[in-house]
Amino acid sequence: MAQMMDKVLTILKKILFFGVFPLAFVVFIFFLGEQFEVGRLGAVASCEEAANKNTCLRSKGYLPQAPYYPDLGRRYIGGFARMVGGDLGASYKEPVVAPPAPPAEGDAAAPAAGAAPTAAAPGAAPAGTLPPPAAIPPLPVSPPVPAKK
Repeated sequence: MAQMMDKVLTILKKILFFGVFPLAFVVFIFFLGEQFEVGRLGAVASCEEAANKNTCLRSKGYLPQAPYYPDLGRRYIGGFARMVGGDLGASYKEPVVAPPAPPAEGDAAAPAAGAAPTAAAPGAAPAGTLPPPAAIPPLPVSPPVPAKK
């Protein structure tokens, strides 16, 4: 019976050494990467109102685009955290600011400050805009080439 207990203890030690310790290390690296990401997203949030967002992020020690970190350690650990966190359902994407919508056709908005007013015919599209899709003629279609026999 003592020999059987020795085998069980040996198996438990191997499971602990090769299973639990590496898993704990991976979880630790994930938490460390999450802290890197929290710091980066905090810097992004604090630079939202800056005149030059890229310079502001660089002054806080981050890059404005991916890979986001100037050093390899934070780059790999942060990337690992984004990968695992993304698989778990987290979103690390920065909100994209939508460009301002063009004024509707019926709006009689005043021209922008400093812009010279243009004399356009009533109902005509303002200069620099594309015509509506219905006004664009379709491309000519060539007849199919007969297959060689």
